[in-house]
Amino acid sequence: MKTEIDISRWQRSSVYSFFRSVSHPHMSVTADIDITRFMTEVKPHGISTFNSVLFAIMKAVNSIEEFRYRFSGDEVYQYDVTHPSITVPIHENQFAFCEILFSHNWETFNRNCLQAIEKAKQQKSLQENSPSDMWTYLTCAPWLHFSALTHPHNGPDDAIPRIAWGKFTRNGENWTMPLNVQAHHALMDGYHASQLFLVTEEILKTEKFSL
Repeated sequence: MKTEIDISRWQRSSVYSFFRSVSHPHMSVTADIDITRFMTEVKPHGISTFNSVLFAIMKAVNSIEEFRYRFSGDEVYQYDVTHPSITVPIHENQFAFCEILFSHNWETFNRNCLQAIEKAKQQKSLQENSPSDMWTYLTCAPWLHFSALTHPHNGPDDAIPRIAWGKFTRNGENWTMPLNVQAHHALMDGYHASQLFLVTEEILKTEKFSL
């Protein structure tokens, strides 16, 4: 479900109008987050690192209303929930798209992940899935501890956020993970993007993951 926003009464109306008029309105932010507790207390129990990190990110995304904003033409609206659309590796180092229904309940979300990913792995080539903008696009690059990353998009009218995370790296007794977000500046600012890092990190420190 989505709710239309009255732009004339919207607090960020002037910011929105400004960045809707520029030719390259997307911003990208990358930073490391601490995942020490996750690596030392959760991963040893055999819990999927991919599914649990995806859950933490999407739980953070849905807690920040700016990540649920979208626009189409002159209409701006906010989704009650946004769901992850991810990339899944298939044969010969190719990948497929995979759409998963989000749930704030870890066990339900993990079950949704397992079923959707197994189905997506049966694809033989890249295929476009749902055209809806209710998704948040995510990908994982586990081979690299990157310090910057940009995503392909469909030009200045593309309002869907893109998120990526990378290789887990050990520094002494601590573990870190690079996290990246690319978003439309008309819908959010650096402050809102930074909340994704802080909230995701906190969820990975406190969430009670279980098999």
